[in-house]
Amino acid sequence: MKRTPMIAALALSTVSGATAQPQTVQPRAATSTEQAVRQQDERRIRAQITADTVALRRIYADDFLGIGPTGVVRGKADVIADFTSHALTYQSITTAEVRVRVYGSTAVETGRSTMVGRDRGKAVPRENRFTRVWVMKAGRWQLVANHYSVMTSQ
Repeated sequence: MKRTPMIAALALSTVSGATAQPQTVQPRAATSTEQAVRQQDERRIRAQITADTVALRRIYADDFLGIGPTGVVRGKADVIADFTSHALTYQSITTAEVRVRVYGSTAVETGRSTMVGRDRGKAVPRENRFTRVWVMKAGRWQLVANHYSVMTSQ
């Protein structure tokens, strides 16, 4: 009979010790859909740097609408024309803090970008936050909306 309280006390101390241990949160692995959106965005970046308008025509949806960091609004035809004429050029584009959230056949991508390039002779704003909206159309992820905001020092 004396063993029961001792076993109970031992079990209780083991349980309370286990709950007192710090919990480590494992980062959630990206889904295959999130990876597909990220890969499509990497293709977009490469196509912009190389002015590959064939690739850009496939990546941008026909009803695409983009708002640049200076407030310029461009549709798909405008974007293609700007890259074809070299009015818009990029030497490099890098992204960080990228997060993709998927809602069925729509994905919202947010993050930071560092861009080096020129838009109609002026340097493009270098440090930006972005929001991109992707939709699964014709069996591939297409960019339907894009918005950049310039990051200012705090």
